[in-house]
Amino acid sequence: MGARRIVSVRKTLLALVGCLLLSGCGAEREGARGTSTASSDPAPAPPTATPEPEELYEADATVLESEQHGPMLCLGGILLSLPPQCGSVPVANWDWDAVEGEESLNGTTWGVYHVVGTYDGESFTVVQTGQHEGESWRPEPVYQSPCPEPAGGWVADPDHHTQEQDSRAHTYARSRPDYVISFVDHLDEELHEFSPVVFVAVFTGDRERHESEIRKVWDGPLCVVERDAPTDRELRRIRREAEASLAGLELEMLGSSTGGVPPQVEIEVVADPGGAGQDALDARFGVGLVELLPALRPVE
Repeated sequence: MGARRIVSVRKTLLALVGCLLLSGCGAEREGARGTSTASSDPAPAPPTATPEPEELYEADATVLESEQHGPMLCLGGILLSLPPQCGSVPVANWDWDAVEGEESLNGTTWGVYHVVGTYDGESFTVVQTGQHEGESWRPEPVYQSPCPEPAGGWVADPDHHTQEQDSRAHTYARSRPDYVISFVDHLDEELHEFSPVVFVAVFTGDRERHESEIRKVWDGPLCVVERDAPTDRELRRIRREAEASLAGLELEMLGSSTGGVPPQVEIEVVADPGGAGQDALDARFGVGLVELLPALRPVE
């Protein structure tokens, strides 16, 4: 993701973008809007689990060493400069001679690797390295219409019923207090973002009225459903509460987001030893509502 040689700059930037997609950095997803206020509820009790000295963790991450700091794992965001700038967890025993594919520029050396090692809560000690294959360990969310396809199929105008024309429908949906999420289901996988879409909106009630109002601003394929789920506003409040509880749980946050299907809060952290942090959040908010995504994953 950088350049020991100028000819590698393009390859470097593409790899950096891939890492950023993995890192999340708190980006909002489609349909995740609203306001939030922190709750006065007490934070969960701190977990008793701490990193075991011999437990092995793995990660796909950039390793970067600069004139300002030694080798570090970049588990959060990466500044897209040349050379790049990042660093989350120091690596205690990194050896550039033992790996391939690193690049250097202006006193900074970096590369993307699959690393396995131990973590003591402050630094990472490598026991094995390999090449990062560029595939995410996290499955991509599936945004698919929950409504059955009408007899004869969805009728859509490829010039007017695309995601470029659905902004007014999203605006209406997000302005409702019982709004849960809205998204589009692309009807042509080959055209993807350029294809006609089904506009999907989920509310906690009053489906017929919402469908009637959306029809005033969207005449394409439409799916409006009711779900017993947290509203977007509730989910944003839960996100704030969960983030505020991380210090008491001895967890270091890398980024967070709301949205998804089903809607939930995702919080990226450096590590969650023994899953104690996830257990505490499940006990407070309910199983599956707040999901921790540790960048350092225990090796199975």
